[in-house]
Amino acid sequence: MKPASKASLRQRVRWRVGLPVLVSVAVHALVVGLAGLYVVREVTAARRPAFAAAAAPPPRPAEHRVQIARRASGAAAAASNPSLARITSAASVAAFALPEPAAPAGLAGSLLGSGMNGAALGIGAGAGLATALGTSGTGGRGLMSLTFLGLTAPRVSRVVFVVDVSRDLMDIRKGGFEAFAVIRGEIARLVTQLPPTARFGVVLFGGAAGDVNRFAAELTPATAARKEALVAWIRTLNARPDQLGTRSAGAYLGWRERELPGAGLDPTLLPPPWLRALRAALELEPDTLFLVTGSAATALRPRSDERRETLERRNDLEKERLRRRGIDPETVGERRRAALAKARRELEDINRQRIAQGKPPFIVSDTKRVFQPDFQEELRRAGFTLVLDTAGWTDARGDPIWELGVSPHEKVPFAEVLTHVARLQAALLRERAAVNTLLFVGPNEQPREPVEHLTALARRNGGQFALLTARSLAALPPAGP
Repeated sequence: MKPASKASLRQRVRWRVGLPVLVSVAVHALVVGLAGLYVVREVTAARRPAFAAAAAPPPRPAEHRVQIARRASGAAAAASNPSLARITSAASVAAFALPEPAAPAGLAGSLLGSGMNGAALGIGAGAGLATALGTSGTGGRGLMSLTFLGLTAPRVSRVVFVVDVSRDLMDIRKGGFEAFAVIRGEIARLVTQLPPTARFGVVLFGGAAGDVNRFAAELTPATAARKEALVAWIRTLNARPDQLGTRSAGAYLGWRERELPGAGLDPTLLPPPWLRALRAALELEPDTLFLVTGSAATALRPRSDERRETLERRNDLEKERLRRRGIDPETVGERRRAALAKARRELEDINRQRIAQGKPPFIVSDTKRVFQPDFQEELRRAGFTLVLDTAGWTDARGDPIWELGVSPHEKVPFAEVLTHVARLQAALLRERAAVNTLLFVGPNEQPREPVEHLTALARRNGGQFALLTARSLAALPPAGP
């Protein structure tokens, strides 16, 4: 065999040495390529936009259930009843009213008469009815929105009407029997429209003694029978001049304060009549209150001995000045009482004549009211004259001496009344009741202090405040269908 040439040997050597290098380079290139491909895929995937919606905040359970119930009931009603489409008509709203299955027809409407020979007692008939009544369930409770005398309260399930029935609300400047007939009728109509899931109560108050009368000792289910009972009970309320006040309702169920240990109530506080009635209403455990009153006096407290002595010394000085003018202070009170008794007799005679003429009588809570300018003007329009005999009991200016003495009580700041109500709420209810307040005033009254008091009461207790007049009662729009 011939020996290999030198060129052939060098070629074989190069091939044997270079082959492993080439294989190694190829393997490394393959690995690098695969790694690069993997990285590109991962980066591309990471940059893809995420289309998943953000998690919505969990809805509040109560509102969620109410909305579902409303949508379901509305959809079902629309699907099953094509007649729910809107109808336009020139007829009155009453013409389209469906019969209320919970109370006999016509019961509430009959309350607008007063028994006073039917004398124009239909002011505002149909005004201020409940609107947006509903029965959507929330936690087992029927909730609704109620409108009473123009003031709306949402989310109502257990409602109590607290009503001032004192003679002050029957005053001529507040519309007398005509205006009160509207209030009476609106309570009855609103109750007759309540759904069966609701509960209601009525608390009446009036008079300096703080007398309170209740429809029932506990909240009443809004059944047909109980609605009918309420209509019969309220029909006679302040409907006749010879029977006014808390005992003019169909029956009397009085109320007395009960002990509330640990409530932190001030035992020296003497509550006014409206505050006593509010406490009686809170004991029924409502979620909503409507308070209608002609005044909002603050509470009283016994004077300290030092303060009383100071006032009595001042009063003694005033008595001495009267003596120097020839007036015996000891007889001032006697003559004043005699003059007012005479005026009352004369007013009673005037009222007898008006009733005989088929006209409503003049109602006053205090005989002094007869001698105020607007009342005197009304007497003159009616053809009567009534003069106060002030002989022996006027001051140096000739003005009557209405007060001569020192009261054993003094007014407390209204902030203490608000604290008192807050403590009653905490002691009597698990959840605070909304207190809505309506102040009934005459056109010539200056109710600055009562407005401030009742506005503060409503705001502090989650409610609303509104002024009420005979004109606003007559102007209330009719209820919707």
